[in-house]
Amino acid sequence: MSNQGSNKSLMPWITTVLMVTGIAVLAALYWNKNVTVQDVQVNNLYYTDYEQVKQAADIPLGIKPDSLDLNEVIQRVEKLDYVRSVKPYIEPSGDLRLTVAERQPIALLVNGSDRMYVDAEGVRLPILEGRTQDVPLLYGYSATSRDTIKSEEFAQVRDFLMRAKIDGFGWTTISEVVYDETDGVVALSHENGVKLLFGRNDFQTKLENWKAFYTEVIRTKGIQAMRQVDLRFTNQVVTREI
Repeated sequence: MSNQGSNKSLMPWITTVLMVTGIAVLAALYWNKNVTVQDVQVNNLYYTDYEQVKQAADIPLGIKPDSLDLNEVIQRVEKLDYVRSVKPYIEPSGDLRLTVAERQPIALLVNGSDRMYVDAEGVRLPILEGRTQDVPLLYGYSATSRDTIKSEEFAQVRDFLMRAKIDGFGWTTISEVVYDETDGVVALSHENGVKLLFGRNDFQTKLENWKAFYTEVIRTKGIQAMRQVDLRFTNQVVTREI
């Protein structure tokens, strides 16, 4: 008797689950049969125009969502200069929503009169009118090639710049950067163009030392007599003065 009572109590739940499942299947069938893509939506972007994304996506309006190859859409949009990644999503209405992440310049490559941005992955980026960025100048690399920079030297510069950006103080006090085989990462200060030697690796500590040295020495003594500040050693700062 107890088993029969238990089975009877389960029946309404089973019926409800079957009904919900059936409704979901019918909704899916209706969606696949009747819904079409009528619009492409894109999040707000700085470097890339909406029309550029829409044209690259190349979505025939009126196409059924299940006929779209989203991987191909991603590949087409990611060919745009400043597009780093794309996440597509089809709205219940059928509209295609593209969430685009853009590449962010960390330095301006300077080679003679040529200029080009570069991001943290070493991807060279064109300068767009009206969308310039205040980033440090980086010397020693081609500013015309479109190849990605993959050298160990660039990795050192990249790590330094990324840490300087996080640090904030380092980012605002440095104007130019170059990689030297002997001294590693070398920068010039915004103020008076003092040569700063940061060496290789452990840039967080070295940037903290630069901030402490600037706060404790330069602000009181002045920077006019400074020619070089050597921050390559974690436990000391060595200076050369005029």
